[in-house]
Amino acid sequence: MSTETVRIDWVRDQLFLMRDRFDFPIVMTQPSGVNAADLLPLSLIGCAVWDIIAILKKQRQQLTDLHVTAESARDDEPPWRFRKIHVRYIFSGTNLNEMFIKRAIDLIASRYCSTYATLRDAVEIISDYEIVTGEGAKEGRAGIAEEIAADSSGENAIIGLVLQFNKALNAGDVEAMMELMTEDCVFENTYPAPDGMRYEGKAPVRAFWESLLNTTRQPRIIVEEIFALGDRCIMRWAYQWLDAEGSPGHVRGVDIYKVRDGLIAEKLSYVKG
Repeated sequence: MSTETVRIDWVRDQLFLMRDRFDFPIVMTQPSGVNAADLLPLSLIGCAVWDIIAILKKQRQQLTDLHVTAESARDDEPPWRFRKIHVRYIFSGTNLNEMFIKRAIDLIASRYCSTYATLRDAVEIISDYEIVTGEGAKEGRAGIAEEIAADSSGENAIIGLVLQFNKALNAGDVEAMMELMTEDCVFENTYPAPDGMRYEGKAPVRAFWESLLNTTRQPRIIVEEIFALGDRCIMRWAYQWLDAEGSPGHVRGVDIYKVRDGLIAEKLSYVKG
């Protein structure tokens, strides 16, 4: 039996920085972060979609988008126990095979999802789905930046935006990264010394990230500390990668972000050494 360790650090007041087994950060606070009780249904649908995407890709389904909600019913009195979770999947794409989709959902509930297996004897879990085709299938990621922009009034929202950007970076998703940056965004790289290269505008910044992610093996940002002041966010990080021989390397540094209208306008990077 394998063991896995997660952790949580108290930042200040009711702001906490959670870390998964790989040290990836999640902000827990309210109103601009994750609520602790929401982590249980989030874990359920997070575990589910991970495997559903993998299953449908193997079956060559032309999936363009997937939205999943988990509606929870809990007791009204402490300890507010979960009694029922209703999971709803909305699949978008072209030529989607309903039989394959239904089978993928069934496999998640019966075989692959560890959270389902743990909860199903304690909580009633029901699932249903909807398949959207044609023009209705073209929603995609644009809503991510819109949701963040709508909740950009506080420092916690700025932290959440920066963490979302670095999550996309670790996933190698340049499209998602650029949706979180302004049209006139500025990025200053740590190289070459002493000033670093400066990129201005979405096209040059996008080209840098595409080049980096295409030429670097397993790049990953580990957030060591993060806090916001006004429209600025300061993030202390470790950047890890593998060299051509497969040996790990890393540097440590600091990013200074500037946020405008719920999007990243500047990312200025500085490195030790």
